[in-house]
Amino acid sequence: MGQSRLEEAMASGFRNSGQILVLTGVGGSLAAIVNASGLGDVLQDSFTASTVAPLIVVWGIAAILHAAIGSVTLAALTAAGILAPVVSQLGTDPVLIALAAGAGSLFAVHVTANAFWMLQSLLGLTTRGTLKTVTFSVSLSSVVALLMVLGLSVVM
Repeated sequence: MGQSRLEEAMASGFRNSGQILVLTGVGGSLAAIVNASGLGDVLQDSFTASTVAPLIVVWGIAAILHAAIGSVTLAALTAAGILAPVVSQLGTDPVLIALAAGAGSLFAVHVTANAFWMLQSLLGLTTRGTLKTVTFSVSLSSVVALLMVLGLSVVM
């Protein structure tokens, strides 16, 4: 292949994926800080005393974590992990907790999420255009998914 073609291929790859790699690293660091700070222990006490539906609570926590951390996966896992120790006391199916956390982690995909930059790059949109199209459509999907999980909770 030759050194010049290899360097060109590497530069092209980093040009397309560099933002995504950096934001993923930053998101992982923030998630580790949230977990290490003991936030889960503080919130567990609040959830056991809360009269708010656990599914809406975990959805909200995942949405907030996604906005702060920027990673859908880390937000969903962290939100579900915060409620995991008290799921048996809540009387809610753990599968529904996981589904609600996953739905909440999709809410408001924006500039802190690596998926935002990946979609911007793949769709060839401006940052403003990506905010208008991707953020709106994925947020709408998140709310619809929450409504579906709430519907499942009634049936189950």
